[in-house]
Amino acid sequence: MPQLSASRLKLFQECPRCFWLHINRKLERPRGPFPSLPSGIDRVLKGYFEQYRQQGVLPPLIAGKLDGTLSMHPLTLGFNDPETRARLWGKLDDCVIRPDGRLAPLDHKTRASAPDDLSYTQTYYQFQMDVYTLLLERNGHRTSRTAHVVYYFPIEGALHQGFPFGVAVHTVDTDPDEAYRVFAEATRCLAGALPPSAAACEFCRWLHLRSSGDPGGPPPAAASPPSVRAPRPAPRTTGPVPDDLFA
Repeated sequence: MPQLSASRLKLFQECPRCFWLHINRKLERPRGPFPSLPSGIDRVLKGYFEQYRQQGVLPPLIAGKLDGTLSMHPLTLGFNDPETRARLWGKLDDCVIRPDGRLAPLDHKTRASAPDDLSYTQTYYQFQMDVYTLLLERNGHRTSRTAHVVYYFPIEGALHQGFPFGVAVHTVDTDPDEAYRVFAEATRCLAGALPPSAAACEFCRWLHLRSSGDPGGPPPAAASPPSVRAPRPAPRTTGPVPDDLFA
């Protein structure tokens, strides 16, 4: 039974061929060194949030920026889907109980500077939040069909008094039905033959040029990328992909 996650489904959206090879043949894209600073900040943040979870209040860092309390429910979730004969799982950074009792995923992101407007979150993290909402609902939880992405970024200040960070909270609407649609499409891809590369996949293009020995040769056969719902509202798509994607 294939076991998929938000990051694996994101790979499917980027390039079905890389996704198929990763899952079916265990051939992963090459990766460089992963910076340890975001992981360290994430560890400290989760310990900090845990203190306030036990007190039944929101941490001062985000108090006043959203409503609710931190959930006591398990954050590692998954379900076996009989329709696709596959498993979807994920580990939420945290989860908020809204005043009406419904749950909303919360995710920590570190950045070098404050994020742009809401379109930034919709461009890079919308699908991840859709998947987390789907996981909550398939595990029997009522959700608000919203999610909170909390950004932490350095700001100017007296460093000898502690490294100052700014905090911004983006709240987005989520669509678990869209997450399931992509999940089902990805499982159908795995059950079929090796698919063509996505037109924009630099990994497949590099491999093709390396194997052909012709740097001026044509790129590998391209497939149209899987359809993805347009974000709400239409986001800007310029700028580099953030290093903290799914961090």
